[in-house]
Amino acid sequence: MKKYSFNRKHVLVTGASGGLGTALARELAERGAVLIITARSQKSLSDLQSFLPEGTRSVAIAADLSKPGQAEYLADKVLEAVGHIDVLFNNAGVGYFALMEETSEDRIRHLFEVNTFSPLVLIKRFLPQMKVRGGGRIVNIVSCAGRVPIPTVGVYGGSKSALAVMANTMRLELEPFDIDVINIYPGTVDTAFEENALREEERSGLCSRESCGLPGFDVANKVLTAAEGPPREYWLEREARWLSTAALIWPNHAEQKLKPLRDKVVKTKSLKERRWRLLQVESAIACNLRCVMCPWPEYAKKSENRGLMTQEIWNAIRPHLSQVQSIDFSGGGEALLQPNLIKWVGEAHGAGCETGILTNGLLLNESQAKKLIDAGIDWICVSMDGATPELYEEIRIGSKFDQVAQNLSALSQLRIEKSPKLMINFVLMSINAHHVEEIIHLAHRLGVDQVNYKQCDVIRGERGKGFGLFADKKTKEIHRLQKALSKARRLAKKLGIHTTAFAFTPSEQPVCDQDPRNSMFIRYDGTVAPCINLALGGPTTFLGREVIMPSVHYGRLPDNDLLDLWESEKCGYYRQQFANRVQAHDDHIIEGLTSDSSPRRLQALQEAKNKMPAAPKGCDVCHYLYDI
Repeated sequence: MKKYSFNRKHVLVTGASGGLGTALARELAERGAVLIITARSQKSLSDLQSFLPEGTRSVAIAADLSKPGQAEYLADKVLEAVGHIDVLFNNAGVGYFALMEETSEDRIRHLFEVNTFSPLVLIKRFLPQMKVRGGGRIVNIVSCAGRVPIPTVGVYGGSKSALAVMANTMRLELEPFDIDVINIYPGTVDTAFEENALREEERSGLCSRESCGLPGFDVANKVLTAAEGPPREYWLEREARWLSTAALIWPNHAEQKLKPLRDKVVKTKSLKERRWRLLQVESAIACNLRCVMCPWPEYAKKSENRGLMTQEIWNAIRPHLSQVQSIDFSGGGEALLQPNLIKWVGEAHGAGCETGILTNGLLLNESQAKKLIDAGIDWICVSMDGATPELYEEIRIGSKFDQVAQNLSALSQLRIEKSPKLMINFVLMSINAHHVEEIIHLAHRLGVDQVNYKQCDVIRGERGKGFGLFADKKTKEIHRLQKALSKARRLAKKLGIHTTAFAFTPSEQPVCDQDPRNSMFIRYDGTVAPCINLALGGPTTFLGREVIMPSVHYGRLPDNDLLDLWESEKCGYYRQQFANRVQAHDDHIIEGLTSDSSPRRLQALQEAKNKMPAAPKGCDVCHYLYDI
């Protein structure tokens, strides 16, 4: 398709009296278009006409597209004045900055009238005469906010998304009539758009600087270049295109990118700007059970202070609580054996930390549950690897299925408005894989919110060896397991239970969920490490290979200060190495995802892993880093 020309074409530009619209009108006039311009007031239009190049052929029609019926009125006036339209630029739009909970129904309707309904009405009004004339061109100025969940921009994004989806449908439907439909995502533009936007609670918008984005005339030139091209979607800003694409194929990453903005606008900055995202505090390595796959019994036997963290170690952590977002009081043992647990949870909660424990649930009686709830605990996860007493007690030796189930059910009834959140960890093994659906039914009966399907991924010597169901490549058995797990997760969704699961085959990640860039593991004896796996090294198995997991320690509490250990050379190395991996990975993906070629995008996702620096020693043989 050759480049489209606007010369001598009848071109209607809505919202022409401000910002990008003014720049578009002037540039179109320079390209020889016969302009039909519209804005809310005749004065604005008169000012704009005086700004256009001398000799511009233009018609100005005032219409307020925020009012029902005005789009029809405008279309009738345009056809009355010039007979037909060759090109429609749906540029008029209004912003709205508000958290969704703050939004006003009247303002939502106002926004959709301007941004969605009026453009659609204009398109439909001009289509009959475009078909009669054998063609036409419709250009919609849409927004990345219609693809990405940007905090405070939900209504604006929704209105633009609706227009974009309908316009993309029209592109297919109208192609046989030589009517081209183009959606353009201009990105940020230095105009008065934010200044003129609606807002609640004095929301400041997205641009706090004196200027935001490129000047209007620079963007207008890019818009017109795109509008002269083949009918499709165009992103004029690389970052906007990357984020829009990532929101579709990599939504968790896109949301992570947007969380700093979320934290700013919902005023949780004081929590989210804390130094540490997570401290995993192993309150006990001691345990009251003998689980068949547990790798830690030999370590627990040799532990000091009966495998319980001392008050002295907690005292070394306590001064730093104001810098911690979340504390997980779990580790290799049973957290409820720690006699100070309730007090420590209360102190962490009082400092504004999110708190939780993983427990086998046997000691989680009604009295303990009430105390934990009163202390302010945010989540409790119970390990249950079988949905019947026989299977469960075969795996969790020393426990009692009926007691654990009763404890969970009672806890569910004690909580207020589903707080704390209740979860079940189900470790997938050959002996219990047939219970992937049964555990969902059990969770539903007990009032549990979430089921986490885990792999048996931590191995020390012979402990835990041979229980994992993952492998270095996909097999028929893995395919069968994946189908069964997918079926179970569909059931969970139907019953309103959230699920999580790891992969069955390795896929190297830039950083694991433990993420040493913003977290640390504190062993029961005060030893500080990147994570539980590196805190206790030894012989292990990695994807069938016999390897040694090193022990990596930053130092020990209370001999050292926690902040000093965080700023130590060894800790800095782990943090920086993973920061470099994430940066290299993301940079390469951005390059691929902004390519016009789908095969190139898929290739980029694969190549990004090869661009990352090597993982630190120990992490390179850790199943967590490979999403299993």
